[in-house]
Amino acid sequence: MLTLLPLVACAPPSTLGGYTVVAEDGALTLTDSRGTVLVDGLRFSVGEGDESLEMQSGSYRQVDGGTTWTSVSAGRPYGRDPVLTVPLLDDGGAEIARVQLSLLGPDVLRVDLAGGGNRLRWDAPCTGDDAFVGLGSHVDVDHVGEAFPLWVSEPGVGKVDSDVQPDDWYLTGTRHATSFPDPFLLRPEPMGLAIGGTSRIEVDLCTDDRWTVDVWSGATSFLVFSGPSPLDIVEAHALVSGVPILPPDWAFAPWNDAVGGSARVREVAATLRAAGAPSSVIWTEDWKGGEETSFGYHLTAEWTLDETLYPDASAIDAELEDAGFKWLAYFSPFVAESSAAWAEAEEYVIQTDAGEPYLFLGITFDPTSVLDLSRDDARAWAERKMTDALALGFDGWMTDFGEWLPPDAALESADAVDHHNAYPGWWQATNAGATAGLDAVTFSRSGWTGTSTLSPITWAGDQRTSFDTDDGFPTVVPLGIGAGLAGVPMYGHDIGGYNSIGNAPSTKDLWFRWCTLGAFTPVMRTHHGAFKDDNWQFDSDAETLAHYARWGEIHTALFPYLRGLAAQATEGGTPLVLAPFLLYPDEPWGRSDAWLLGPSLFVAPVMEEGATGRDVALPAGTIWYDWWTGAPAESGWVDVAVEDLAVFAPAGAVLPLFAVAPDTLVTGSIDGLTTLDDADTARTIRVFAGAAGGFTEADGTTYTTDGVADASGTTTSTFTAGTLSAGGLTLTIDGTVERAYTLQVYR
Repeated sequence: MLTLLPLVACAPPSTLGGYTVVAEDGALTLTDSRGTVLVDGLRFSVGEGDESLEMQSGSYRQVDGGTTWTSVSAGRPYGRDPVLTVPLLDDGGAEIARVQLSLLGPDVLRVDLAGGGNRLRWDAPCTGDDAFVGLGSHVDVDHVGEAFPLWVSEPGVGKVDSDVQPDDWYLTGTRHATSFPDPFLLRPEPMGLAIGGTSRIEVDLCTDDRWTVDVWSGATSFLVFSGPSPLDIVEAHALVSGVPILPPDWAFAPWNDAVGGSARVREVAATLRAAGAPSSVIWTEDWKGGEETSFGYHLTAEWTLDETLYPDASAIDAELEDAGFKWLAYFSPFVAESSAAWAEAEEYVIQTDAGEPYLFLGITFDPTSVLDLSRDDARAWAERKMTDALALGFDGWMTDFGEWLPPDAALESADAVDHHNAYPGWWQATNAGATAGLDAVTFSRSGWTGTSTLSPITWAGDQRTSFDTDDGFPTVVPLGIGAGLAGVPMYGHDIGGYNSIGNAPSTKDLWFRWCTLGAFTPVMRTHHGAFKDDNWQFDSDAETLAHYARWGEIHTALFPYLRGLAAQATEGGTPLVLAPFLLYPDEPWGRSDAWLLGPSLFVAPVMEEGATGRDVALPAGTIWYDWWTGAPAESGWVDVAVEDLAVFAPAGAVLPLFAVAPDTLVTGSIDGLTTLDDADTARTIRVFAGAAGGFTEADGTTYTTDGVADASGTTTSTFTAGTLSAGGLTLTIDGTVERAYTLQVYR
């Protein structure tokens, strides 16, 4: 034992690339090439756990068992570039686990941890001014002082304000129950930590004097990110997770749901076009059937067209195509015992230990199972059904659920606990396989690391149709910020909400407010909600329809900006929805009342029922302008009528917009409609003076400002490449096609 004390108590520094690794008093200190201490006093433990989990309605609770932990001491690091090894020693000096450190890049350190048990722990001291953001899509942004699992689950119908499960745990969610956890967190050093694999993870983020990460595995890896700024780390993590796939251009125009049968689909399409409301998508989730129940309008468990509701699907598809619409459907991985699909898919569903189909009560309280997507033949069966839907004329669908894999299920080629968090990825990969290479789109709500490489769009889930702060309208802002931190570039939410169990249906006031925020979200989509006949809809009255048409035009006009941001996401990993602190270092890390849509739009929605405005705290460090008027803006109370939205632009912002919003972002020539091709011939470039700026569109067109504006001004010209000047400022445009450009300078 005495011979080991020098190894454990004070080992000399070791280097790995630009990193320094020091083992002292049994703990590690990691310092990056900039001299930033990323983590100090890092300790590890190994454990043996026998926890048992129960599932009901896609929610989970621990019913018995626990983990016995053994603390270990970090010994002297040995080895040299490219790998350092740190032995982890028990009290007797025996090595019972080890850490290996290697470089993935100048700012990414990989830490591989393996021990003799089936649980591993990383823990480090709290500093007193900690912040922990990320970890997926949650109803809060900064999770300091909280402890919760990262485990794909139903988020609940409403939430309690803690992570202690209520008596009705199978219905009401905890604060951090989510369909989209993500094992990546960001700290203010700045330092990012990504936990590899798909095992269950439990975090405790300074409820005591240390923050801990427990992994339900005997071997795992961590990626430690450093960088000049938090945004650099977010971008690096996104790129390491994989290049996101993006939806086709038409997905950037508004989407509208239409359910209840052929007549309603035609009515929605005709109403939108008559109102001049831009839209490129009609979404019909009940294409496979729906029924009214005591808890709302819910879909049947079928996998094929309901020919009673939609006897003329091919005719509808042709009519929608002629009117500039794409048509979307719906799929989930459920297979109900009572469905026609059961006879085909029974052999492909998850099993019990006895080798029988594993059944539980599904969404409609029928005996139901889910596909065993660890099986290639189960995926192939689902893809065949999806291909049949494409043959009917559908152009994609919602890929719903992915949370309902029971931990005691028997899978053909995986363990249900170890791969529970992998199930959303399996489901998304199945859908991606069916649509690969096609002009189609899918969108999902469940996720884990890598979701954006498989699913083009993530939406927030089933919020309450209310202003409730636990899971209503106000939560779509932190949920979107969390999705962005997780590497999701394309985010959306149900305008008007979905759930009306425990709260009233949506009101006109709520719908107006939600619609305005939807317009300044990457994907703008309506939803009828569970109680479709009680909820307020986009066409409930003439005023609402006009409101929707106005905001649909605003959203569609943003296409050159949004599509440019999406292209930048694939190249640099920058999400479209940004937490304000990522660009403004003085901003609180936990801020959840506003977001940045790209670098140039600060969006501050009113999220309180009956409010006529709100206090807006504009980030320090720049001059701000009112987006609508171009007038200089300051923090403070802002009057915001129910039909409006508070949006601001910083000095240096350069935003290309369509000069005229088209009816659809579908390409080609359509009689009586303006399409993407028509709108693409002209741009309005809004420039906010006070700092240099620029922007690059997806097609490679670049905009660069020069000079100091001494006045507001407007000028217009037509060219492929050239300059425009107004108010003393010059905008240089290097384009790819000839366009009519209008420069608007605000000072």
